[in-house]
Amino acid sequence: MSTGQIAVRYAKALFLYAKGKELLDPVRADMELLLHASTRIPDIRQLLEIPIINSSKKATVLHEIFKSRMSQPSLDFIRMATRNKREEYLPGMARYFIQLFKEEKGIQVATVTSAIALDVESGNQIREMVREAFRSEIELQQEVREDLIGGFVLRVENKQLDASVKGKLANIKKELQK
Repeated sequence: MSTGQIAVRYAKALFLYAKGKELLDPVRADMELLLHASTRIPDIRQLLEIPIINSSKKATVLHEIFKSRMSQPSLDFIRMATRNKREEYLPGMARYFIQLFKEEKGIQVATVTSAIALDVESGNQIREMVREAFRSEIELQQEVREDLIGGFVLRVENKQLDASVKGKLANIKKELQK
């Protein structure tokens, strides 16, 4: 079985369980924490990936790390995954669970890339504009790329609005070359 299939199956099982128990919101928060920790903290990433450490030891360590930060169903899920020797797939499971959650709640992800970080008010204005245009809840992610010079690039699903200075200069160059 491919690694993607393993993560998808476990994530779907957790999603269906959490939905049935009306625990989607807390389990989503737990999966975001797990994904963040497993991708950004090298020691946790190594713990999940190194096969030399036995699974029961990994389960104990993960339980100690997350016991005060996660709900019991999520802790039980991590324990089950490690007992089945699937701990290396936990980041993928968490990522796919979050994707299922967003689909269930009708949340779309919009990414705004700008030359400087947006202030809270600008971020809220963009979120509201996109929410009205797409008629759904929007999760706004921000990226900073100084090479844009100014303006911003907004991406939602497969649509992109390039209102950056770099994009406008590229369009002018293209027109002049014709």
